[in-house]
Amino acid sequence: KADMTIRPISTVCRRLLVNSVVAVTVAGLFAGPARAAEKIDSVIEATAGKEFTISMKSNRSTGYGWQLAKPLDQTTVKLVKNDYQNAPQTSPDQRIVGGPGTEVWTFKALKSGKTTIEFKYVRPWEKDKAPGETKSFSVVIKDGK
Repeated sequence: KADMTIRPISTVCRRLLVNSVVAVTVAGLFAGPARAAEKIDSVIEATAGKEFTISMKSNRSTGYGWQLAKPLDQTTVKLVKNDYQNAPQTSPDQRIVGGPGTEVWTFKALKSGKTTIEFKYVRPWEKDKAPGETKSFSVVIKDGK
């Protein structure tokens, strides 16, 4: 036998509201944070007014290279240069074609503070493809005095 009790609209609305709030709360517990905490690969200590470098393995013969994943905090650091260095040769005639190397990024610490430098390892022409790798460096800059 079905319960055919007629309830006032306000009671029905209250129950719907309570059930909706419970459902949203429970769903939120399993959804995780809106933005995942960024993974820091390394912490770099620098001195204001001085240069520091970040070196990462790379292989340009594959088309991949490191790029900044987001703009730098220009008030804290500035990019000086980035260079690619082939793997060291064990003898003068032993250069490995297509061999790996290292990208060396040089920055200047402008003032004391903290910033994050993020990189992505990509092929520049593959605009809609996820990076092959990402790296994130926390930079702590101490006063140079």
